[in-house]
Amino acid sequence: MTAARSGAEELWTGLNAAQADGHECVMCEVSFVVPEVPAQHRPAPVPGTRTGPSGVPSVPVGVSETGSQVFACLGICAALAFPD
Repeated sequence: MTAARSGAEELWTGLNAAQADGHECVMCEVSFVVPEVPAQHRPAPVPGTRTGPSGVPSVPVGVSETGSQVFACLGICAALAFPD
């Protein structure tokens, strides 16, 4: 996968279908939707992030070639997605 500036957002290319739809991390491919963790057992949301059914906090890092917003896991994946 690669990222290139497209206006104000990074355009990510070379993603698999789940990554391009925002269902997996663009860096490590962890799923944000499977396995589904019951809401009462999910961690509290971190401000500025989203948490899907799997309970993995993520941050938006750009868009895919399909125009969908794409995400990276909060932490090292997000840091690697923004190397500069």
